[in-house]
Amino acid sequence: MAEALAETTQFENAFGTVTDRRVVYYRKKGWFSGGSREDVPLKHVTSVRVDIWRSIIGGLFLLLIGLMLIFIVIGIVPLFFGIILVWGSPTVVVSTAGANRELMTGWPWHRNEAEAFSTALRQQLFKE
Repeated sequence: MAEALAETTQFENAFGTVTDRRVVYYRKKGWFSGGSREDVPLKHVTSVRVDIWRSIIGGLFLLLIGLMLIFIVIGIVPLFFGIILVWGSPTVVVSTAGANRELMTGWPWHRNEAEAFSTALRQQLFKE
């Protein structure tokens, strides 16, 4: 009887956890913020997708400033963020019933984790 009530974890990474009954994710997760924990039953999730957010103009501007200041150690910081903005960050968008859209943004090197989280959630949503 207790085994029938047990919840099993199907997938877990930095973006959240997918179980056979619910999804746990960190809404408003960003580069420097961990976000707040959100527990949603699977039947309330309507869709999930991964977008790549990038800012070409802002990134090129920071790259230019970084290159001008490269001889000073402080030029490394705008150069780094310019590269990050041009490279693009994965953004996982989870839509729930009631037209709520929650965004979770990761660093560019977390793109595979974002794809894996959305794939695991999609498999639980549409399993037969």
